[in-house]
Amino acid sequence: MLRNKLILTIIYIVAVYATTIVLQIYQPATGGYFNLGEAVIYVAAILHGPLVAGLAGGIGASLADLSTGYGIFAPGTLVIKFIEGYVAGTLIHKYMPRREISVRKGEAYIFAGSIGGAYTALVAVFATIYWSGKISLGPMEYPLKIPLPLWILIAFILGGAITYTIARRMGASWEAVSILVAGSLMVIGYLLYEYYISNPLTGRPPFTAVFEIPVNIGQVAIGAAIALPTAGWLKRAGYIGGKTVKG
Repeated sequence: MLRNKLILTIIYIVAVYATTIVLQIYQPATGGYFNLGEAVIYVAAILHGPLVAGLAGGIGASLADLSTGYGIFAPGTLVIKFIEGYVAGTLIHKYMPRREISVRKGEAYIFAGSIGGAYTALVAVFATIYWSGKISLGPMEYPLKIPLPLWILIAFILGGAITYTIARRMGASWEAVSILVAGSLMVIGYLLYEYYISNPLTGRPPFTAVFEIPVNIGQVAIGAAIALPTAGWLKRAGYIGGKTVKG
């Protein structure tokens, strides 16, 4: 059992590492980057529980920081992503209610539309005032200025993803609520780390840490939008989770 758990954890560490480096959108305000690693952390939390998700998130993401030029974030990432994965897995597996949370469709869509619209506006405002940057695919950096119209399009895409995820998932799934809570801890964790540690050490004004809040919220939303259907499909297919692999 312990050997199987160790192998499973290593697999997820590699998966978190790979999805973290495959797409990195640099954020000049803090020197950090947007990535897709949250999706794997959340899949691990749903299917295998807190320890696998915590270790995979903390170790996998911090190794990605170290190997792609973002080493200053590695100590914070190790702790923040471990907490994120561990809390998500704990809430899902130890405090999951017997019945799914249920709300009326109309109420879910109104709430989701409000949150998604507010997020779209937030990203659009920040992009207009501050953001510009480069995209790196994998560890090799390919500088590319992101024009404002593209940022606006990104804002609407992310806002739409958040709206869809909340309306279709978070209104009726304890797993999604757990992810939202754990993701909020990640957002707060990086805000504090950047404000008090990484920004001062790199000569950036501490207050610019707030400009990465929408980026990290986007990671949570996109991660949830990928992880929830993926984990559900894996459960139904019988490949992972349930009685096949115990976490």
